[in-house]
Amino acid sequence: MTLRRRIAILLTLALLAGGALFLALRPAPVPIRAEGATAVPLTDEPGTLRLFMTLHNDGGADRLTGASSPLGGTIGIVAPGDGITLPAESAPILAMDGAHLRLSGLEEMPGDGAVLPLTLQFASGARVSTRAVLSDPMARGAAGDLGLLSLGGICRVGEGEPAPQLRLSVTPDGTGWTVTVESDDFTFSEPMADMGHIPGYGHGHLYVDGVKLQRMYAPTARIGALPEGAHLVEVTLNTNDHRAYVVNDRPVTASVTLEVARP
Repeated sequence: MTLRRRIAILLTLALLAGGALFLALRPAPVPIRAEGATAVPLTDEPGTLRLFMTLHNDGGADRLTGASSPLGGTIGIVAPGDGITLPAESAPILAMDGAHLRLSGLEEMPGDGAVLPLTLQFASGARVSTRAVLSDPMARGAAGDLGLLSLGGICRVGEGEPAPQLRLSVTPDGTGWTVTVESDDFTFSEPMADMGHIPGYGHGHLYVDGVKLQRMYAPTARIGALPEGAHLVEVTLNTNDHRAYVVNDRPVTASVTLEVARP
């Protein structure tokens, strides 16, 4: 074998070894991504923003534990529990009618349409960067006055109209859970455009620890694996035009507490 051929073989082996080392040292891809991030100023609290987004979790159970922005201020979590729960294989929605983030203490408020860089931190150690676009201020609705996380409107059931009620059960389903809703005087249905409120019809909102997981257009849904500990599963009923049902000044809602053991 010639010297030139030996050198070529050695160089090839070195390149292969370097490539293998690069692949071994390269960080594993983060299974969480943020989409549709929006920042909404509070007109009655200068320097304060509410932060909404959808978190797509393609991995195992996790929690959003904090966030920061190079623009300054302090970002807190608005949720009943410790952090924001992300079930496995889920797409939780941080929204005005559920758990979300709140940035306070901004010395200078960016204008409408500005972009706010954010870094999200998770219990697993994952860090996700995203950008929130500032939108117009929002108005607080009557739902918040009745103890709902929602900042939107409500629908008080009128005399002679069906008065929806519901019962909730959550059962193990493999590594996750099946949610089943039994309802009286209520029919689950897809939204019917341009129809407004249809008495006795609508959909549910499914929450885990105050985090909005999805809308329910049928009486069953599935939740993926959850982190260890206690979790509150809740379903509220909503009208075809997306208002919260209220009967006798009480929101139509039911909840179940789960205790998830260490795997």
